[in-house]
Amino acid sequence: MSNVADQPVPARSLRRGVLFGVGAGVLAGVVWYLVVIGTSATQSYLMPAFGVAVAYGVFAGMHRPGRSAAIVSVAITAVALLVAMYYVERHLVVKWFTDNHDAIDIPLVPYLDWLAAVLRRALTKSPSAPVYSVLALVAAGWFGHQGFESRDPNARRG
Repeated sequence: MSNVADQPVPARSLRRGVLFGVGAGVLAGVVWYLVVIGTSATQSYLMPAFGVAVAYGVFAGMHRPGRSAAIVSVAITAVALLVAMYYVERHLVVKWFTDNHDAIDIPLVPYLDWLAAVLRRALTKSPSAPVYSVLALVAAGWFGHQGFESRDPNARRG
């Protein structure tokens, strides 16, 4: 019978943590986008899941929580959330114009000015998007720093 506590701890790898965090951010963005396509609404309450997903990805890649994992988690969450928010908002705006028998051409790969305009609209149309975005960043920082393992010393291991 092996004891988990006796096994060597894998080395901390920042590069692997970033890679897993980016993968988790992309996956969270795709899931959010699919939910928006299915419901035709922003579903802002799903934004904190970005922070948790990215922090879990970083934790899985680095194998340890801590300050560096928290910083990486917050940075990746911010970028992934902004990119996903652009595509979600772009989809909703194009759908609105299509439903009203009109057309608008918003680039699929955004220029910086288009990115800023679409994100400005997404963050100012209701207070829920900025609030949930902040919650996503807080969740990323918290779970990046604390990790996902039980810290109970009395918990049975093995």
